Amino acid sequence: MTRKSVEALREELRHQGKAACSHGAAISDPFGPLAGSLALCAALWMLPATGAASGADMDDLARRLRQDGAEQVNLQLGAQTQFMASLNQAAADCDPPAVQLAVALSRTRDAKARELHEESLRAAVGACTDLVLSLLTPAEVPRICGSVSGWTVTQTARELRRRIAQLDLEERRQATRHGKACRAAYLHELQTTRVGLRVAPSRKAGP
Repeated sequence: MTRKSVEALREELRHQGKAACSHGAAISDPFGPLAGSLALCAALWMLPATGAASGADMDDLARRLRQDGAEQVNLQLGAQTQFMASLNQAAADCDPPAVQLAVALSRTRDAKARELHEESLRAAVGACTDLVLSLLTPAEVPRICGSVSGWTVTQTARELRRRIAQLDLEERRQATRHGKACRAAYLHELQTTRVGLRVAPSRKAGP
């Protein structure tokens, strides 16, 4: 996924959230009506319109997540794309509360929101590997242990190799199920995708 498509996802989410609350309409998604639509619309406009996500904002999101669930919170965030981007950046920068929120919010039926949260976790797992892996289920590890959309082919190959080497240096990680699965996912992408094809050394023809 390219950076342009990430921005397109955020724009689609913004329109979805705003349209859901326009003219006092009840909020719904492709999977059926969401409970408490009026309260959700009120909560939507309480989210920060601009600026970085503060500690208080994180606490408020965590509270809303406990009360309303990932589907409703993602719908709120969808109408506040700058705040969503700020949250995703904080997670990518390994802010622990933001990482925890990104993992929880990625467990949603909303494919657009899920991809944005998972993209931030792909960036984070290279720097705070233990934190991210400790929060994932076994099925989530292969999706998170992969390249970030904004990387070039050369950057991707270099970073995947660095992450594999980093995992290899830690015997403790090598012994864990998540550590093994993460390394396998990196190696698979490096060897079988366009990254491996583009960076593989060319073979000279025989005599």
